[in-house]
Amino acid sequence: MNYRSLSVIFVLLSVAARNSAGAQEKDTTQLRTVVVSASKIPRPASTLTQAVTVLLGQDLRARGVTRVSDALREVPGAMLVESGSYGAVTSLFLRGGESRYTKVLIDGVPVNSSGGFFDFSHLTTDNIDRIEIVRGPASVLYGADAVSGIVQILTRRGSGDPSASFGARAGTYHSLDIDADAAEGNSLGQFTVGAARHSTDGIIPFNNQYRNGTLSSALTLAHGSEGDVRISARYTAAEFHYPTDFSGQPVDSNSYRTQHRLTVGLDAGRDLADYAQARLLAGTNEVSDLTEDIATPFGGSAPEHSAFRSRGYRRNAEGRLSFFLPANATVTVGANYEKEHERSSNGSGPVGGATTQTDSFDASRNNLAYYSELLGNPDERFSYTMSGRLDDNSDYHRFATYRVGANAGILSAVRLRASLSTAFNAPAFNQLRPTLYTVGSPDLRPERTRSAEMGVMTSSWADPIQLSAMYFTQRFSDLIQYVNGGAPSYKGSYANLTGASSNGYEAELALLPSRNWRGSASYTIVNPRVTEVPPGYQGGDNVGDALIRRPSHSGSVVATYSRPAGAGVGVALNFIGKRADTDFAQFPSTRVTLPAYAKLDISSELPIAMRSRAGLTLNARLENALNKRYEDVLHFGAPGRTVLIGARASTLF
Repeated sequence: MNYRSLSVIFVLLSVAARNSAGAQEKDTTQLRTVVVSASKIPRPASTLTQAVTVLLGQDLRARGVTRVSDALREVPGAMLVESGSYGAVTSLFLRGGESRYTKVLIDGVPVNSSGGFFDFSHLTTDNIDRIEIVRGPASVLYGADAVSGIVQILTRRGSGDPSASFGARAGTYHSLDIDADAAEGNSLGQFTVGAARHSTDGIIPFNNQYRNGTLSSALTLAHGSEGDVRISARYTAAEFHYPTDFSGQPVDSNSYRTQHRLTVGLDAGRDLADYAQARLLAGTNEVSDLTEDIATPFGGSAPEHSAFRSRGYRRNAEGRLSFFLPANATVTVGANYEKEHERSSNGSGPVGGATTQTDSFDASRNNLAYYSELLGNPDERFSYTMSGRLDDNSDYHRFATYRVGANAGILSAVRLRASLSTAFNAPAFNQLRPTLYTVGSPDLRPERTRSAEMGVMTSSWADPIQLSAMYFTQRFSDLIQYVNGGAPSYKGSYANLTGASSNGYEAELALLPSRNWRGSASYTIVNPRVTEVPPGYQGGDNVGDALIRRPSHSGSVVATYSRPAGAGVGVALNFIGKRADTDFAQFPSTRVTLPAYAKLDISSELPIAMRSRAGLTLNARLENALNKRYEDVLHFGAPGRTVLIGARASTLF
């Protein structure tokens, strides 16, 4: 079944399900919300033993934030690296870890590629209820890839009477954003559907266009003691044109790449008794990538057409039982099965002629995991967690992980939390198996980490000021590195070679001085460094070197003012400190230091026609208001000052 057929089925399912929607739980502030990503059972944020940040979709949309990558820039310890204009590859480095060390889930469905990497460039905030970011190792919950943390995207639920809205805005770089959504809620369940299209001509005068179309929907059916069922789906089709070569020079007028991604998830549960609950989760993430170009090959006399194609999927099924015991303790036991598959090929040939395949790649693997988790909250002053997991993978040896943590009140309004945990990252398919440029390295071991963290937080929700601070230390080992090959093939390989550490401090401040004002601030100090290289190592890392593209200092300040059914304004300031990078335009490549920068964004809303069941609101957003020139990646410029102006119409039926 192709993507077009799946998308048609998706839309028909959404329309057919419209009359089965329901009520959404009341929105709360970040500190009061129930978190679903930090444990197998949803828990209040105040009882967690690890650092969690929750970003509400309605707040992001009110400020005109349409890309998840822009939202994550406000999270402590999160460094987003965008290699150029809108649509360019965008990576997340969390707490100084590698870009492949953060597990990304959409409604519980993993979407990372093999080896853990995820490109955030195409992920939008359309129809999102909230984003939960768990900082610190989470392999004991989610298996491979969750080394530095997880990012989970949760689709919006319907609430109350049927409603719909339509928005459009346009601005700098010939940008145009159009979106529409509908929602409904009744006693049977909840339903939402959304569609959006985003386009821009990009920051470079030629071949820099970007187009993104997203469809999303969620249906929840609840039948009291009989249980509940939730089905969600998200489909994205994106196309990005890029004129730059590996050194950032704009030299190509026809290179582009496309991505199609479909993610479908199922979450069903039933109470077996007053003290027991069963849940079943299943999902699939299917992605298709294409990169095409016309160029004159090295030493050639005529231009050739070249193409790289990749298709893959990641499917999972999980069953678990939770038992609710005396003293407010919960024991969860479960099993998870996952299968990954990837097929890719390279081809080239004369322009207008047949394409000859020069390399192909087809790989699959499966993973079976068993886990248990004990959560306890015997009184309001103390909570704890103990969990363990065993992963058995067809590509590498079994791997065990654990987590222990506690959260205790030490003063009337101060809580102390601490935890110790381990995690791992699986080798990628193209590292384990032969490719056009490498020999296979089937004996690769997973990359490993051990982490500890300790912090304090205020615990009185009546206070208008909430503060938390955390110290963390991480040790990464068995890091996978590329090894140059020798004669006669000169094909390289991969090996577990280096070690690294990343220690630091995070601080968060939330301000709720009045009903109309909200504010937050965060600051992170982190020191990611190479700690080990083996004898005879010929790579570019030396003991003591900073890990590239990760600043030692970063922070953000966000403030919003809004009146009920009235005007609102928001300001966001993000600061990124100096960081190391590599100049690939030189051979041999040298290390450089990228300068620090601060980026200011301003947004506003103004209702101009409000009725009891309908309204029209004008909105404006000014990104990079100070027109700061900066680079997340050396030689790849970022967008300058951007003005976006639009309107949104909404109605209740």
